[in-house]
Amino acid sequence: MTASLDGPEVQNPTPGERVAAGVLADIEAGRLKHGDQLPAEPELQAEYGVGRAAVRSGLDRLRQQGLIVTVHGSGSFVARPGQQQPPMSSTARMLKDIRDGIAEGRLKEGDQLPKEPELMATYNLSSPAIRAALRELREEGLIHSRGRLGRFVGPQGIPVRREPTKGQTIAEEITSQIRAGRYLPGESLPGESSLAEKFGVARKVVRAALALLRERDLVETVAPKGTFVKPRS
Repeated sequence: MTASLDGPEVQNPTPGERVAAGVLADIEAGRLKHGDQLPAEPELQAEYGVGRAAVRSGLDRLRQQGLIVTVHGSGSFVARPGQQQPPMSSTARMLKDIRDGIAEGRLKEGDQLPKEPELMATYNLSSPAIRAALRELREEGLIHSRGRLGRFVGPQGIPVRREPTKGQTIAEEITSQIRAGRYLPGESLPGESSLAEKFGVARKVVRAALALLRERDLVETVAPKGTFVKPRS
């Protein structure tokens, strides 16, 4: 069992939870004091026998609790009383979500990451920003690219699984309905809220699905009127 940030004990902790609990123990024991810099990521990797994604996941947990702050280019430090971490950017949030998913086992080696349009819609980022963030993950050895097939978790050469995301599944269903004549050229699709309720997903997943449909040149969005089926070429 491992001490938890949210309770006394955690059974079968993830690698990220082990890192967070270990650093927390150092803070509580006074080995790390207010303003002290935490060991660098490679040192924490060696100390806890985990990968970089697990270290970053653990540090993210401590940041969320207000126990540490991270200064870009300098490192992470034990927070002083009243000191707050600057708001997380959309790029940082995307990187955190993917690193946490890998560290905690929700994203496994061989799993396919969402395509660029889905990431753009989910995190409200431009294509260059998405590509720069994914390049950072690739340089860390967390993901690799297979050209038009997409990006996958893990190093190059491992077997891959191409299970569709929720956004891709919704896009496929709407595509089938358009091709079957359920939605005619010029007709408006249901609004985001209606689609989210129909498919039981968050609106950001619906936005990702609509982004894929726009990429396929099946629909166009006219703000603030809605999304319409494009005439067939």
